[in-house]
Amino acid sequence: MKLSNKICIVGLLAMSFSLQSCNDFFETDPKNIINEGDYIAEEDEMYKGFLGIFNRVQEAGDHAIFLTDTRAALLETTDNAPTDLKAIYDFSETDGNPYADPTCYYAIIVACNDYFNKMEEYHKNVGGMTEIAEENFPALISTAMRIKAWAYLMLGKIYGEAYWFDNPLTEKIPLSNTDVFTKCGMKELADKAINLLENGMTIDGMHVDANLEVNWYKWLDPETQDVTKYRQWEYLAPPAIVLDAEFRSWRASYVDEAAAQNDWQWIHDNILQYIYEYQTGVRGTEKVEGKTNVSQAAIFQLTLLMQSDNEGAYANIFFTETFGSMYQLISTIMYDYNNYQRNRIVQYFCPEYPDQNAFYLQPSDYGVSLYNGKDVRGLTQKWMMNTLGGKRCVSKYYYGYNYTTRNYQYLDDKQIFKIHPAIPTFRGHDLHFLLAEAENHLGNFVQAYALLNMGVEGECPNRILPTDGNWDSRYAMWLGSAGGYGNVGIAGAANGIEHKLPRPGDEDFNNYTTDELKRMYDWALADEHMKEYIAEGKSYSYLCKIAERYANSAYRQGDAATARDSVAKRLTPKYPAATQSTVKNKIQSNGYFIHWNLKDEL
Repeated sequence: MKLSNKICIVGLLAMSFSLQSCNDFFETDPKNIINEGDYIAEEDEMYKGFLGIFNRVQEAGDHAIFLTDTRAALLETTDNAPTDLKAIYDFSETDGNPYADPTCYYAIIVACNDYFNKMEEYHKNVGGMTEIAEENFPALISTAMRIKAWAYLMLGKIYGEAYWFDNPLTEKIPLSNTDVFTKCGMKELADKAINLLENGMTIDGMHVDANLEVNWYKWLDPETQDVTKYRQWEYLAPPAIVLDAEFRSWRASYVDEAAAQNDWQWIHDNILQYIYEYQTGVRGTEKVEGKTNVSQAAIFQLTLLMQSDNEGAYANIFFTETFGSMYQLISTIMYDYNNYQRNRIVQYFCPEYPDQNAFYLQPSDYGVSLYNGKDVRGLTQKWMMNTLGGKRCVSKYYYGYNYTTRNYQYLDDKQIFKIHPAIPTFRGHDLHFLLAEAENHLGNFVQAYALLNMGVEGECPNRILPTDGNWDSRYAMWLGSAGGYGNVGIAGAANGIEHKLPRPGDEDFNNYTTDELKRMYDWALADEHMKEYIAEGKSYSYLCKIAERYANSAYRQGDAATARDSVAKRLTPKYPAATQSTVKNKIQSNGYFIHWNLKDEL
């Protein structure tokens, strides 16, 4: 089916989301459609219109998981998997494959652009709003800006390119119309998204920043204004600073070293400060009736709590249908089966799903072998993977340890098909990976090594920050003795395998050039990223990012063939020996991004 037909329908009906009761999270009524002609007439419709955007995000939530995790190291398709899903897995041509269709992301962008347009019309015509609406009006626009940026991030990470447009689409417009559409590679997408995130936009003469947060409880609960009751709403959109840093980490792959250093320094300074302010309580606090309330997002922990009796343990990041553990998630896509909000995660990953023919994806032998026996993400520990119904599976979203009953169970034992878990978009370790990348490219290999492996506490056994080696003083808050959260590193937090990399003071460290060291650290980060983000729609794209960084001879003495071979050697071992060379050749000839030819018009 052509993209143009679907996208146009989405543009006209983008705001089909309505709240029935503030007590029910995102309760919808499909019969109540806000028409394009009379879209915003009352204050409540500002919020309902925004929730129409989030409805589109929900529809896109699992797309990247099935489109990209199939190509990462862990997953393989089952015999029951559809032919089109197997084609993605086999690195076959993806143009026209329904799993590769990017419509869901463009639908989000169309909805956001339409929302900006209708909000501006409303602001011009309303003649005044309540105090709460005046406060939340720019924050709603700001949140939609970040969701639009996230949609473009996903398009860039998956497809390597996208059409950028800011116009509301109420009719078909040829893609050749450069007044509306700009075809962008990932570098150009990053430029535009960073500009949006840092400069915001103007609505009816009012400047709106991209980092404003909606006080949802003031709308949902105007009488009691109970902050804690509606805390999960704070997870709807990723923070601007995290999106900005993610785009910069991609842009740094496409620019010369001087420009890349500016981005790496920005990531280092801003992410480190972002963490520091949360840990010191500067961020995420507000006054409500004279009391200081710390938002849920403000107190997320950036380490994995592994104690078996702790409900903040790693498994509980995912084992939920709402918004997950307060310790790890930064932003997430939430669902509610009873309110018609569905995803396909349990259907595809659970071998005991009522329709057993719908079990499409399972851990490969090779993927399982990447984890040691103590790694909480591996099959032995059964926190992320398990054996159910005699079949090995990814279980982290729907089957886990219950701290009340003290046994493993389904979220819903009687009706598995009703389990529609939240899908993380960003969580604490994203900040660790971004910071480790930045430290690596700034030449701070000790810090990069610590973040990737056993953490700042592992590097500082006496819990005192070294005074040499370029340690930023803000790292002191990462040590338990300083009142911090006790960072034990990405691999260390999961009892994973330490990456043995040359580091200052090692006998062989000076045998390598700085460029060689950066390349080694980058690929090690990519390897750990694949093990960390199984079935989250993120592991494979990180591999693509590093490959892009070393595919251009103009900047980092690389070439596309070598970069593609670096991808292939990390993925082909999961395939049967007889097909490994075929898969490698496909990666060499077609590359690693998903191909989709946008035709004619949106």
